[in-house]
Amino acid sequence: MASPTSPVRRFLESPIAGPLITLAVVFVLLTLFVPNNTFLTMRTMSGIVNAATLTGMITIGVTLLMICGEFDLSVGAIMAIGAFLYGAMTMHGWHPLLAVLAGLAVPALLGALNGFLLTRTGIPSFIVTLGTQFLYRGALYVFSTGVMLQTIAQLPVYTVFNGRLDFLANAIKDANFRTSLFWLLGMVALFQFVLVRTRFGNHVFAVGGNAAAARATGVNVQRIKLICFIISGTLAGLAGIMLFSQYKTARIATGTGEELNAIAAAVVGGTLLTGGSGSIVGALLGVLIISMLRTGVILMDIPFIPADNFVAVVGVTIVLASIFNYWIRRQA
Repeated sequence: MASPTSPVRRFLESPIAGPLITLAVVFVLLTLFVPNNTFLTMRTMSGIVNAATLTGMITIGVTLLMICGEFDLSVGAIMAIGAFLYGAMTMHGWHPLLAVLAGLAVPALLGALNGFLLTRTGIPSFIVTLGTQFLYRGALYVFSTGVMLQTIAQLPVYTVFNGRLDFLANAIKDANFRTSLFWLLGMVALFQFVLVRTRFGNHVFAVGGNAAAARATGVNVQRIKLICFIISGTLAGLAGIMLFSQYKTARIATGTGEELNAIAAAVVGGTLLTGGSGSIVGALLGVLIISMLRTGVILMDIPFIPADNFVAVVGVTIVLASIFNYWIRRQA
């Protein structure tokens, strides 16, 4: 056992220790076993990162909520609504700034509705957001009349939120990174700072760890949870904006399953399902681990694990990562 002041002990006590070690192990294994050295190519690396950006954006808000002791199963539907509003307004000639504001403000209001229902009724957030997930999908069907939104236009605002970084592609062969990477890293840095360096972040940990004790020390538990739901909804809307900016399309089913992907990434990244512990950086590592595994499964072409059965790999990863993260905490 390492001494309390040793660097090893301090590292093991960090919430990112487990996911960082897991990421390193997965990277090494895929490097060794993916045939023809195709895993270490810049095309593969950029593909892993690009695939992680949309889920990563949603995961930030979901992780914040999970640390606070709550869940949001409606983020996929909110993402679709944000994509539809933003896409429809840009396609019909609205000012891009208004389109972006609508794509963020409406999801923020939907997140606030989730928080309001939770704090006023006392119904578990799992049930509340499961219900609003279907409610929001239904509202989107009415709004869109069931028609898929699609365009071939390439507006400057699309490039800002999820355009190809040509200067990197020209400088580094096959480096197909996109501007969404900067948005993701910026939000990770912002909310990691908020979580560990502000009073609000301290209150989030306190509420998730022991809401009754937090309330007894003067923390407004309901307000903290409401704010976390608003943040989660806003980031889901931003993910929708990024999605439409890249693919130029949105459907009723857009974002289906993203809520579970985000929860999985948060858990793999070391966030406790019981609340009170977690890290935004760890969640980002969790997203990268899952994205890396998905790419590895495709490249290895394993007969009994086809690409469309990747959910089985995610399930195994969640269980193993949870066991490993728990073991790391015990060692600390």
